[in-house]
Amino acid sequence: MNVFVNYFLEVNIGIVFFYTIYWLFLRNENQFSFKRSFLLGSLIASLLFPLLSIGNVTPFIPTISQAVPATWLPEIVVYGNGITPSADSHEGTFGWTWIYYLYAGIAIILLVLFLIRIASLISLFKKSRHYTWKTYTIAESDEINGIFSFFNFIFLNPADTLEEDDKQEMLRHEEVHIQRLHSIDTILIQLVGIVFWFNPIIKFYKKSLVQLHEFEADARSVKDHDHDVDRYCHLLAKVALQNNGYVLANHFTNSFTFKRIEMMKTMRTNIKNWKIVTLAATLPLFFLAVACQDQIVSEINDTTISQVAELPAAVKADIAIWEARNPDGKYTYVEGSDDEIREKLSKYTTHSILNTYPFPDRGVTGLLLRDLSVLDLKDQEELFMIVEDPARPKEGIQKFQEQLSAQIQYPEDAKKKGIEGKVFVEFVVEKDGSITDPLIQQGVNESLNSEALRVVRLSPAWNPAKQRGKAVKQRMVLPITFSLGNQQGGANVSLEPPIEGSKQTMKVTGRLMEENGDRYMVGQVFNSDGKPTAGMNIVLEGTHQGTVSDRDGTYKLKVNKSKGSIVFTFIGYKTERISF
Repeated sequence: MNVFVNYFLEVNIGIVFFYTIYWLFLRNENQFSFKRSFLLGSLIASLLFPLLSIGNVTPFIPTISQAVPATWLPEIVVYGNGITPSADSHEGTFGWTWIYYLYAGIAIILLVLFLIRIASLISLFKKSRHYTWKTYTIAESDEINGIFSFFNFIFLNPADTLEEDDKQEMLRHEEVHIQRLHSIDTILIQLVGIVFWFNPIIKFYKKSLVQLHEFEADARSVKDHDHDVDRYCHLLAKVALQNNGYVLANHFTNSFTFKRIEMMKTMRTNIKNWKIVTLAATLPLFFLAVACQDQIVSEINDTTISQVAELPAAVKADIAIWEARNPDGKYTYVEGSDDEIREKLSKYTTHSILNTYPFPDRGVTGLLLRDLSVLDLKDQEELFMIVEDPARPKEGIQKFQEQLSAQIQYPEDAKKKGIEGKVFVEFVVEKDGSITDPLIQQGVNESLNSEALRVVRLSPAWNPAKQRGKAVKQRMVLPITFSLGNQQGGANVSLEPPIEGSKQTMKVTGRLMEENGDRYMVGQVFNSDGKPTAGMNIVLEGTHQGTVSDRDGTYKLKVNKSKGSIVFTFIGYKTERISF
């Protein structure tokens, strides 16, 4: 979810940034085509640049997650006596869900209204009398107010008392709109306005583009046909008065037509070179600010992958078996979403996956790995996301829980207001084991957040994390749930044990083939529903030689052996083998 929030944030930053530049440098210029190009280019840049990445560059703007994935400690649940929260005062459970529903609801309503307007325009066209002018279709109807164009169609009211020359002049004006593809601008800004309806700057974008369309059409109509400017301005005023019914003074002081006439009579001047250079620099500046984030397409900072401090029973049993086979081996257990573990870890550890452990109740899958010491997965601050030996409290997790139980208190003001919820406290275990940089990764309210930070700051030094035998810094996250659901006195700390899930069965096929003197196993991998599955780990048993299945589930693995077995592993699936 953070990825989409980051994208929305960066797009809106771009929209505000570029329109501010436009307002400062271009609003009083009369090079209309250039101004329109800048608005459209900046709008498209705002939409596309956050999707791009140029590699491992230190980001200018911090991500929502702010850091590499942290090691998650067992959840702490703090109970306190107090009033039962009511629907009106339950701040902790309101959450982001209702915000998403509100955003989507308003966006859907605006989209429906937009589609209704399109349908109304189509209906109006069908009811109109049609004929061809040049290469364009004219639609005439008494229901039409004034004259306007939409793509290759021009709509007008035949009852307008315009002379034939004036009518032809207005048609040529609409012809410019069509030739300059102004309808595409209108559709684009309408759709952007629907998606980002909460951004007030979109209204200014719309207004500026509408004005520029008319300014550009007026200027080209006069220039291309050598018309008298005064006569053309008189026509603008005449048509505006007929359509709006305003008196002369009211019209010329309030109508947009006055601005059009003013622009027609203003001498055209070129934009100064220093402005053009400044404007040209804004695009790469914004690109560097958001594309270097590397957080939309390939961000490792915004992730679900993490180590856990307390291993599930099944994992402990498997590690004991592996350690009995290989006492010198190194083993690591991580958890995360199925898709992300497959995407980000399998390419490093295709031949190091020992077992998988699905937990559908928590929406994560565990992965037991070996030989992770070669990965060095860390961020620019040397904070490791996965280590051989995670940081731990010196006296163990149980003692750590007891210390929290003795120190933490449910804030009185929160109990009186009936506030409860989950606070995520992030902190760093330094190389010397000290706790530094505690902060709220996600909170509920000020008093609950402050209490969670207070008890973390009181934590004694830990045993630091180790990578290749050396102490390293590691980021940790401690979830603390404040609950008023029971009526126990004081504070109590509890830990929810992990629940084991069940594994699915994959279906695999394979056959031997020879190519240029080499032997290959080729085949296809399917999930339990019989659909081809990408990313399955496929290894020649007893070797480090392997591959992964393609998008259509097919694979091809070189096996220069007379006989052997191919091993298929995947997150949440039982291991399969094919002998040859």
